[in-house]
Amino acid sequence: MIVKIIPATKRSASFPAVGYNTGKLDKNKGELMKVSGFGPLEGLQHWRPEDYRNYLKAVSATNKAVQKPQFHAVISAGGKSHDKQQLTEIAAQWLTAMGYGNQPYLLVFHKDTQNNHIHIVTTRVDKQGKKINDSFENIRAIKHLNQILGIDEKHSARQDIAKALSFTYSTKAQLMMILESQGYTIKEADGKLEVIKFGHKQGEIDLGQLRFSVAKPERFSQLKAIFHRYALVYDTSLQLKPNGYTSAFAEYLKEKHGLILLFHASADKPPYGYSVIDHSGKAVFKGSEIIALKELLSIRSTAEIPTEEKIWQEQDHSEAIKTYYAALLKAALYNYPDLAQGLRHQGLDLLLDGEAFFLTDKDGTFYTNAGELLDDEGYRELVRQFEQLTELDLEVKQQYTEEIMVNIADDVDDQQIYGMRRRRQKKARTNTR
Repeated sequence: MIVKIIPATKRSASFPAVGYNTGKLDKNKGELMKVSGFGPLEGLQHWRPEDYRNYLKAVSATNKAVQKPQFHAVISAGGKSHDKQQLTEIAAQWLTAMGYGNQPYLLVFHKDTQNNHIHIVTTRVDKQGKKINDSFENIRAIKHLNQILGIDEKHSARQDIAKALSFTYSTKAQLMMILESQGYTIKEADGKLEVIKFGHKQGEIDLGQLRFSVAKPERFSQLKAIFHRYALVYDTSLQLKPNGYTSAFAEYLKEKHGLILLFHASADKPPYGYSVIDHSGKAVFKGSEIIALKELLSIRSTAEIPTEEKIWQEQDHSEAIKTYYAALLKAALYNYPDLAQGLRHQGLDLLLDGEAFFLTDKDGTFYTNAGELLDDEGYRELVRQFEQLTELDLEVKQQYTEEIMVNIADDVDDQQIYGMRRRRQKKARTNTR
């Protein structure tokens, strides 16, 4: 199960998420599951989107300092594993844990995608005019959902620490980067590295455990080939995002090759270097060991799609080894809330090369077509869960697109649906519940 808080736009004060979600009701692609905290509006048999929007705006107006008051989130299940009632209960519990339980909120179930999911719309300002705490809210969002689903965070941290220690790293800082890239904060004290997440220490590493080493030379060659090949296809120029510098090239490497590029910069100055966390090869590199930053940024994309020649080559493994990794992959598929968590906890990575999925292990010694490890039903489940992860991103993009369309003239849109246009066409109202 996945939770995502959708970042507010400049038009957040007009609560466009209300129109976006009620639009799903009109198209029979959604269902209003719960209305809470709206006072007399909750008893209305006939309502309009602007009724709820105006209520949220009125509450938000009690704190002028909050310029983007809309709080819009989505919780997505894997396929149809949770029905609309179950998702509604989970969403209500999650809102309470996040501090929004007493807020006016709408829960709208969407049924127009392969994965059941529910949208949550409320305001960041409470009825006393105070802003709801939003500190580390993306981290807390996952934490509280995990708690509701009964997932042990300390166990997850132990798994992540074990995985990080299995990497090849040449400095303490490189080890710390691996864990920091997974959302942990690392603090050194009394000969130990404290591993902190969700505001609490989840585990620790004795500095005496650290084993420094150098990555295999053949992996350097593979990475150089990947960098030089795809830098000609994807733009390497950097953009500053809220979580740091990135590029189209860096996003591609992360999604398709399990390579995370971390750009290092001082204050507001451009990056002076970068590091590479290689989840497929389980190693950390100085970027300059692969290709110098200046050279990387000077490469200009030819916008030509490369041929299907594979940089990775499948490896021959015994049936016993394949059976072992097949069991790990099945555990990742069926024993965790979502595929991403399952793969991480089992020390595995999944790469999409062309149209096939390839499984690799924590140290890069295993690499083979996932289709050889699963039967037809299992492989279909693998594809379905992978699509769920990408589907949620598409849902967010769609929301932004439709929000812009609604915001162009949201009052006119309401009139078209509920007012003069329907009266002229002698159509019945469709917004009853």
